[in-house]
Amino acid sequence: MARVSYLVSVLFTALVVAATGALAEPVLALGRCPLENVVAASTGRFLSRDSEEILVVQDLGRLELARGPGRDKTLVHLRRLALLCPGVAGFRTAWLSEPFNTTNVVGSDIAGTCWTTGDIDADGRHELLLFTADTVRVLSFDADTFLANAYGLDGVWVEAAACCDPDGDGLTEVALLQLAQTDSGGPSRVLKLYRMTAAGLAPCAPCSAAVECGTEAKVALLGAARLEDYSGELPILASIYPTPRPSLYQILYRPKSDSLVLTDKPFPWQEWFSKTRVLPAGELTFFNVGDTLAACGYFVPGSRPSGPSLSFAALDDGEWRLLPLLEPARRVSGPVCRFTWQGRGGWLELRDNLFYFYPGEIFRWR
Repeated sequence: MARVSYLVSVLFTALVVAATGALAEPVLALGRCPLENVVAASTGRFLSRDSEEILVVQDLGRLELARGPGRDKTLVHLRRLALLCPGVAGFRTAWLSEPFNTTNVVGSDIAGTCWTTGDIDADGRHELLLFTADTVRVLSFDADTFLANAYGLDGVWVEAAACCDPDGDGLTEVALLQLAQTDSGGPSRVLKLYRMTAAGLAPCAPCSAAVECGTEAKVALLGAARLEDYSGELPILASIYPTPRPSLYQILYRPKSDSLVLTDKPFPWQEWFSKTRVLPAGELTFFNVGDTLAACGYFVPGSRPSGPSLSFAALDDGEWRLLPLLEPARRVSGPVCRFTWQGRGGWLELRDNLFYFYPGEIFRWR
């Protein structure tokens, strides 16, 4: 009884923080997260067209795997996905995946799992696509049940995926970052577009875009976003370096039905730090706010004097500019995503295992 009373009190208690006047409504604590060690969160309309649910990523730790006596061991990161539904008494888990690893080891029999979400069948609800090696499972949700269909990928080895609309026709496509064999026998990476059919994913363009990032950079496909001067929602690729230096960001767009172009033109980038320009350094989380692309992550120079920290920036006319957080959001430090609560748009943050809702915006545009 005490725990139920606590959750109800948390749900209906407004945490009023000293405001600047730009945020008219108080920050709300919506309840505890039913899972520990959540490292990422996103929203989507999975169960119906009229409700938003939260897809979270739970960190289950790391595991060392060996493929035989005397052979090298591989360290894999264990993750799990969960679909959380908000309600009057906090959040409940509507679906929970089996644990999986997120490490791809090229040339071995250990395959990591990657995922993406999107409305691939145009029914107004999001599906979840889980890729492991050369197989994809498509999960469709309905109330407290789900339907899973598995499809082969004809030998395609997938490292990352993102649902997108590169040609702006309103139909969802799936961009796959996949390994391919070169003429010399070594592996290379390409980005290719697919569309879901009754038989599974089928290429929707005869070509692919080669990904050239060097040997020291980590390649990440971070999702899709709208950018000025380009139609549709475009996949965003990042080349992230292990040493502190700005990352290289690129988009994939489709100027014609039979061509794909991978370009870094929309994003400012230089090899070394700049004392004057705002540059991304690391893996960003992207949001479209109106007609402007905003991102959350670490930028150079950082917006906080304590050093590398969570910052927000907007991309305008080919330049990043930092977005100062409003006073009620100064403590933002956990996974954050766009969210609608009781018809009011805003932002959702998971911090100290509590979900906080920030109505409206959490930063100043200028």
